[in-house]
Amino acid sequence: MAIKIAAIGIITVVSALTVRSERQDIATVIAIAGGAAVLMCVLDGVTGLTDMLTDIAEKTGAGGELVAYLMKVAGAGYIIEFACGAAEEAKMPSLASSISLAGKILLLCMTVPLLGKLADIVIELLAQS
Repeated sequence: MAIKIAAIGIITVVSALTVRSERQDIATVIAIAGGAAVLMCVLDGVTGLTDMLTDIAEKTGAGGELVAYLMKVAGAGYIIEFACGAAEEAKMPSLASSISLAGKILLLCMTVPLLGKLADIVIELLAQS
């Protein structure tokens, strides 16, 4: 998997650098497409991770909904990071900063309920012992 990701990355960089002197816009599209291709490579690993987290949640009594919510928060973070990178590659740093700030606020809003659920689980576990 690592070799595949590295190969896609190297091919993307070489292609974008080759085209960049003639067509900056096409080089940006190549870079974004290469980034998307790299992300697609790791989707299989994410499903395996989801299965492991669900198994852990069932063993601890946390429930599958907590794992699903955790995956949503992590996924949102990665999507926001990808969008920031795309904006930076397109030479739009102010847009990248706006996306980053909005993403941080969104992730904070998403994690507060998660912290509440985790506190409930800890309190429930302490009450059982």
